[in-house]
Amino acid sequence: MDSKRRGSDLIKVQIIQGLLEQQFVEVKFNPHPRPTFSFHDGVRKASWLLVLNPEFLIDQSMSLEALRGFIEEKVLKKVQANPGKRIQVSKYWDITVEEKIL
Repeated sequence: MDSKRRGSDLIKVQIIQGLLEQQFVEVKFNPHPRPTFSFHDGVRKASWLLVLNPEFLIDQSMSLEALRGFIEEKVLKKVQANPGKRIQVSKYWDITVEEKIL
């Protein structure tokens, strides 16, 4: 992976983390084995996992504005509607909801 692409991916991770931090607490990112954010709300004590397909992050055709809109309009709404679940985003921007595997 070249440094320009890694920098772009890092910016995307920072945007997603910033949007999550606006609504949740203890937002943590782990890039391995799959890019995953873990976070929870301070009220209900619900916690989530947001798992991203690595190809979703390296999609060079995705503008930062499109990413921001997708996270705000689609992903965060899916997260709010599914407390305590594992939310996955595919390389095709599909969102699935599963029970978390402990």
